[in-house]
Amino acid sequence: MKNRLKAAFFFCLYYSGLEWLFARAIRVRAVAILMYHGVCDRAPIPPGINFHLSSRAFERQMRALKQRYDVTSMSDVVAALRSGKPLKKGIALTFDDGYRNNAQYVNPVLKRLGLPFTVFVSTQYIGTGLWMPLNQIYWSWSVGNLGLEEMRELRKQVRSRPVAEIPQLLNSIEVSLDLASGKAEESFAMLSWDEIRDMARAGVEFGSHTHSHCNMAVEDEQQQRKELLLSRELLQQYLGKPPHLFAYPYGRPENMSEISYNNVTNSGFECAVSAEYGLVTEHSDRFCLPRLGYDERIWFFTGEILYQFTKQALKELWSRLPNRGRASKASIRNGDKPTYN
Repeated sequence: MKNRLKAAFFFCLYYSGLEWLFARAIRVRAVAILMYHGVCDRAPIPPGINFHLSSRAFERQMRALKQRYDVTSMSDVVAALRSGKPLKKGIALTFDDGYRNNAQYVNPVLKRLGLPFTVFVSTQYIGTGLWMPLNQIYWSWSVGNLGLEEMRELRKQVRSRPVAEIPQLLNSIEVSLDLASGKAEESFAMLSWDEIRDMARAGVEFGSHTHSHCNMAVEDEQQQRKELLLSRELLQQYLGKPPHLFAYPYGRPENMSEISYNNVTNSGFECAVSAEYGLVTEHSDRFCLPRLGYDERIWFFTGEILYQFTKQALKELWSRLPNRGRASKASIRNGDKPTYN
């Protein structure tokens, strides 16, 4: 019921034009980092899992963002956090994994609109013709080699096991990697290094998403360092400079640990983004930055972003009132870095 009321409210806001007015008028010191993966019209992925957005919905969302907000780069967000300068209200666009459809569909749209974006790549799959293990599972489900419950259980296992154990898990299924299939190619094919270089020359930022897209929290310390080192070395080799941006695969608290936090901070990165939900503010930890997801419905997409900015604006207003919010601000400034499971 709550979600239905929220959706109805966002619908009315959007089609009345009030959402556009409020989005442009609101003043807030925060950035919404949006988390995408790919743009694909024929994704053979279970509906409840599908992480691709249709090309029509994607372009509509990007046009809406351009009309409402300043879309900034991740590097500019990190620079502001490092310098202690107040953040300006804005949007940063990020894409995880490194799918070829980022070059085919995402890049042309964002280049035409003049919007910067960042792609976090898992370097093991770049330019190799290999698919990520989870995508092998989704394709097997789509062609009938796996039942829905089998797919869900295998997905759970892959997400929670060390990378060394994953090949044995995949041996238990018949994976039909039909690269001749348009649906498979559009959904699961990864970028080549040539495509990455071309995009980088045009101004696209690239960051690390580990080498193998591993769950950092279940890897031992040596493997974690190997994952970070390999991804950095490959990106430096092909782009001429080491990456300074990092994204945790899966990105939930259970996919991060104190050890992985320290390894990332000590590996030359300037920030790390997670999949935790929220806005980036001046108090955010640079090595655990939250992101927002998206909804394909344009009124819900724009409404949710406005809702998050409005909540933050109210928090900022409250903190400026006499004798209000001082203790909480001091606690944030003096607090330790997050503790992970």
